[in-house]
Amino acid sequence: MVQKQNFIWKNDRNFALDKYEQQQYYYVVESNDLISKAKHDLTTNQLKIIDFLISKIKPDDKDFEELETSMYELTNVLEIKRSGRTYNQIADTLDDLRKKEVTIYNQDRESIVRTGWVSSAEYFKNGKVILSFDKKLAPYLLDLSKNYSQYLLIDTVKLKSKYAILLYKLMREADRDNGKSITILQGTPEEFKEWLGAPKSYSYNSLKNQVLIKAIEEINLKIDDMNLEILQGRYGRKVVQVEIHNNWTVQRATKENTEYVESISTMIG
Repeated sequence: MVQKQNFIWKNDRNFALDKYEQQQYYYVVESNDLISKAKHDLTTNQLKIIDFLISKIKPDDKDFEELETSMYELTNVLEIKRSGRTYNQIADTLDDLRKKEVTIYNQDRESIVRTGWVSSAEYFKNGKVILSFDKKLAPYLLDLSKNYSQYLLIDTVKLKSKYAILLYKLMREADRDNGKSITILQGTPEEFKEWLGAPKSYSYNSLKNQVLIKAIEEINLKIDDMNLEILQGRYGRKVVQVEIHNNWTVQRATKENTEYVESISTMIG
């Protein structure tokens, strides 16, 4: 394991072949099982780093290639100021990520996969970093033709809360017709706690107020094609079902845009 004192960054170059501003508009493509059936405890920054690395996978890749990036790029991904101290913190975050486990239920094989996210990380004094995904993740990230979701990297990069990032991904996974109708994500309060990694000790009110509402507010503020609201189903006084609706649809957005253009044209005319 690389020791803290060995991280001596000599410069601030961007070693990536693609400019980060362009890569923000690359797609993150992953199996739905990795979104809704995986258990992990990644931090907000680690979720963003994983999405960033996934966005570097090419559609025709059959095996994992080493992924080259830099501390310069990673500070942009995490939207933090670049400095030697920051670089050390990112290296610590990557080392912690390398040790963390993800558990995935594989419905087709009727099995449970337990593996790490990153199998290796190599750091260079000039700021370059080379990372490799664990090969056990290949069925969930490579050569996907069905049961997958995709979204722009920039969407999860701009979200600040890990709950918002995870809820955003679940809403993308629940959208089966690309926004042609209202997307509905439904589950019990216990399922939402599991999906979002909320404390098991949370009451429903704590889950709603500390996790769901805050995540919904952030998503609605920052994601253009999401307009989320929460609905509840009760048995007696107890909430037994939760639904998150994305009321944004392609048809509604097209209509609103047309009405806006027509109103502007009328004002100009």
